[in-house]
Amino acid sequence: MAIEIWFVHVSQSKPMLKLSERDTVLEMNKLGQLSCPFLFIIGFDKTENIVLPLDEISPEEIKYAFKDDFSTYQNFFDEELESELEISSELIPFELYKTSFDFVKSNLELGNSFLTNLTVSNKIKVNIPFEKIINFTKAKYKLWLKDEFVCFSPESFVSVDSVGKISSFPMKGTIDASLENAEEEILNDPKEKYEHTTIVDLIRNDLSKICERVWVERFRYIDKIRRNSGEELLQVSSEVCGQLPHDWRNNIGDWFFELLPAGSISGAPKEKTLEIIKEAERDLHQDDQRKYYTGVFGLFDGEILTSAVMIRFIEKSMDGLVYKSGGGLTSRSDARKEYEELNQKIYVPIF
Repeated sequence: MAIEIWFVHVSQSKPMLKLSERDTVLEMNKLGQLSCPFLFIIGFDKTENIVLPLDEISPEEIKYAFKDDFSTYQNFFDEELESELEISSELIPFELYKTSFDFVKSNLELGNSFLTNLTVSNKIKVNIPFEKIINFTKAKYKLWLKDEFVCFSPESFVSVDSVGKISSFPMKGTIDASLENAEEEILNDPKEKYEHTTIVDLIRNDLSKICERVWVERFRYIDKIRRNSGEELLQVSSEVCGQLPHDWRNNIGDWFFELLPAGSISGAPKEKTLEIIKEAERDLHQDDQRKYYTGVFGLFDGEILTSAVMIRFIEKSMDGLVYKSGGGLTSRSDARKEYEELNQKIYVPIF
């Protein structure tokens, strides 16, 4: 049963500091040992992270919402939708995407990677202020960081219950729900099945580093997501579980960082695939970096932990807003189809 806890009143606020990986680990460990509720935000490259006790968070700086099977937490109230939300995008040229796609594909064919997640930044425009986007989105996980980004993610990372059972929910595989036999098509697609199975195996291996035992609870089930256009997407997820040692709260930072980056937004094998991603995405993002995009954020309430992968992500830049999206590539991937899927993922899920 979900635990209903709402954090709205803030008694005090401290300057928001960005922490190194080492300092983030130490701070998470310390707060876990004290059973002190805290929020954490960890970027893809883990170099600029945020860890704050919940009673030190100002909703003028950070807004968050967690509404999964483990917990319900939110530090702001949703506003009424004053007008219909509209979003328009300017896709990067297909030729630019294909250059990076071909680089990844050649590495896949050489066996340097079995699965690589390739992501891009596309310019967008929305008809409401940036700081209000989070109020009008419907997602399991929402996060707004002042003047930096807003995220409305459907993808869980890991959650830990009161007895130390850890659950991970890799999400891999997307299709337009309006297509004929869409669910059957995506579940029977050999490329999609291979991609998803590879991620599940990767998550099992990651959890085995920190758990006493690991198992697959559910394999390839369907989630439905409603876009701002009113259309629906089907996304394929699995649930992989493990049992943490009884003292898992005392070293949250240590074991959590063992799982990073998330397998669903990197690939396999991780180390070599991260090298491929860095080279392939050099011209696909501003400053050639993902920054916080595809990192993770989460909340420890003193008893349980819940977290999400930062996908479905709008970043505020000097040149306006950019929407970051991506997809997993295998040796069977088709450039045009993957490019079109990136466009499908540019949406704001509304109430």
